[in-house]
Amino acid sequence: MQKISPLLLMTTVILTASTGAFGMPQRAPISPDLSFSVFFDRGGATLSKEGREIVSVAAKRFTATQSRYPAAQIFVNGETNDQDGTSLSIERAQAVGDELVRDGIQRKFVRVDQQPSIHSEPVRLLEALDRRVSISIQKNPVPGRIIG
Repeated sequence: MQKISPLLLMTTVILTASTGAFGMPQRAPISPDLSFSVFFDRGGATLSKEGREIVSVAAKRFTATQSRYPAAQIFVNGETNDQDGTSLSIERAQAVGDELVRDGIQRKFVRVDQQPSIHSEPVRLLEALDRRVSISIQKNPVPGRIIG
C-alpha cells in the first residue's frame, strides 16, 4: 500500500472537518460519507505531488466503499473566487476527475462540478479554500433511498 505522510493525512482530515466548524455547507447533493480536499496554487490547475497522493487515497477509499455499496458515487467540486476565474475552477475539478480515472475509477462514477465561492468578501481568512477541489464519496447518492 502506498504510504501517505501523517502530516498530509492529518491536514486533510482537519481541513475537511473544519469546513463544518466554519458553517460552510457541504456541496454534494446529500451529506458525504467521506470527503477530501485538494488545494491548488493561485492561478494553477496542475496537481501537486501531495494532491495526487490525496486523490490516490480517495480513489482507494472509493473502491473499498463501492465494493460494499454498489450505488456509491464520487463527487468532485471545484470552487472559484474573484481572483481565479470559473474556467480555472473547472480545469482544477477536471484535473482531479481525470486523476481519479487514472487511479482506476470508472468515469461513470465520477461527477465533476464547479461552484462560486461561498465565503463572504469581508472575511477572507481562509482564501486557500477558494482554490480547492472537494472530493466527496457517497454510499447512497439518491436522497431518500437507504442501501445496506
